[in-house]
Amino acid sequence: MPAASKTLKVVATTGMVADLVRQIGGDQVQVEQLMSSGVDPHLYRPNTNDVKAIRAADVVFYNGFKLEGRMGDLLGIKTTGTKKHIALVDALPADAALGDPEHETADPHVWMDVQLWSSTTHLIEQELKSRIPAHAEQFSQRATDLRDRLQKLDSLGKRWIESIPPDQRILITSHDAFRYFGKRYGLQVEGIQGVSTSSEAGLRRITQLVDLLVEKKVPAAFVESSVPEKSIRSIIEGAEKKGAIVAIGGELYSDAMGPTGSGAATYEGMMRHNFRTIVKALGGDPSE
Repeated sequence: MPAASKTLKVVATTGMVADLVRQIGGDQVQVEQLMSSGVDPHLYRPNTNDVKAIRAADVVFYNGFKLEGRMGDLLGIKTTGTKKHIALVDALPADAALGDPEHETADPHVWMDVQLWSSTTHLIEQELKSRIPAHAEQFSQRATDLRDRLQKLDSLGKRWIESIPPDQRILITSHDAFRYFGKRYGLQVEGIQGVSTSSEAGLRRITQLVDLLVEKKVPAAFVESSVPEKSIRSIIEGAEKKGAIVAIGGELYSDAMGPTGSGAATYEGMMRHNFRTIVKALGGDPSE
């Protein structure tokens, strides 16, 4: 266990995981984030530096539910001694996970439900307190402050979504990353690809979504920062050929946060951006 005067070496896989650890850990943790903004964790391949970082870390936090699928051999092994690999999804209630229709696992996009993602902060808090007891009070205070902010963000998002006309609460995106979002905030969610971007979008699915855009007069569909735009543009073009006018509602952050300066370089900023972008494009009122 590191001495109280030293920082804890932490590795985190995605930005959403790393940000929670930074918010709670403060100056007492040194966080190395493996996947930067715009990186698709479904397709990410670990490199030599990742392996070295994981081996050198005091603790490794990752999402779980096979989000980091190609890092499974590195993250699935529970190390002994002072090193430990911790999946944040282990903090979820047993009935909280949504199933993945394509694979024998749960949908990993838990962070799209702000309330649910907030519940994982308890696991981070307890782990940091156990490793640096001298700073336990600081970890607890930061974690409490973070949960309070996330509760307010969750409430704001709900209010904004409720301002969308009911018949326009249809969210169409590049891949099926928003199911937790839809369940929590009351939207019909449709992705072109499945839960993982490694799946292929078939012609039948493209046709279904074109018909949905036309039939329901959906005003916008959304691209994602970590997924190519081609599939979204194809369904918009297909709808236009049938006389529908569909806009690209904006870029959403799904599997990765935004770069520095984007306003979405933190988890809170990322989700606030998503709420505001979706609500504005679908005819709601995203005012404070």
